[in-house]
Amino acid sequence: MITSGTTPPVNHSTWMLTRAVGIATLAAVMGACTPDTTPPRPPEPDRFAALEADAKVMSHRWTAPNGINLDSPEIQVARGYIESENNYDRTADPNTLYPGYIAVAHAYKSPPTPRTGTITHHILQVESTTHLGRPATEIHVCDVYMQTAMPTDTEWTRMETRFSSSLRIQQTEQVAETLPTLDYERRLPYPTWNVFNGWEVERFTDKRIGENDPWRICRTSMPGYNRDTPVTERLTAAPVVEPFHPGWPTVVDDGE
Repeated sequence: MITSGTTPPVNHSTWMLTRAVGIATLAAVMGACTPDTTPPRPPEPDRFAALEADAKVMSHRWTAPNGINLDSPEIQVARGYIESENNYDRTADPNTLYPGYIAVAHAYKSPPTPRTGTITHHILQVESTTHLGRPATEIHVCDVYMQTAMPTDTEWTRMETRFSSSLRIQQTEQVAETLPTLDYERRLPYPTWNVFNGWEVERFTDKRIGENDPWRICRTSMPGYNRDTPVTERLTAAPVVEPFHPGWPTVVDDGE
């Protein structure tokens, strides 16, 4: 008999059962509120988004005399160097520099020159030489800007016509990393691998004097260059962005 004011004795088995049911209920509620899996990470920024966008505004086309392979390692280095310079000059955006460029050259910050159109690069000469006791390759290029222009409020203006570049390219004394496998049938407007890996690049001034010197050819008899064209000329429409040539081979995915 239980008298008034007296706490009834606790049935231990009943208490354990009640506690177990409570814990199970709480776990079920918490499980319903907790996702089954961890939310996926946001995608990594596209390293080549700026290059892809810029390729729609300005393109690079290369020509060379017979016997010069535009995909040979030294020529790829020269192409990558000059294209990167022009991309950065147009955008002032380091994301438009090709992979590895910063390791071989300085990108000087300056206001962008927002030209559009097509730059044609003509390789004039490729010469084997020696520099500082090591084999080197000197490559002379004419860069023709006649198919590029910069926008104004009402029209387009071409501000320059041609330029010349001389590059000295040497292999580094360090062991280069293994290059990826490349697919030369499928191409992009820009390289997605480091074309400068294992190479040193130096811009230099060719001071030779003669009718066949590169800078004189660029100035007087560059194929496709009209000497009578004004340096500054107003245009009624933006120049056409021609398809890249030859473009860049794509990296083969190991899973393919």
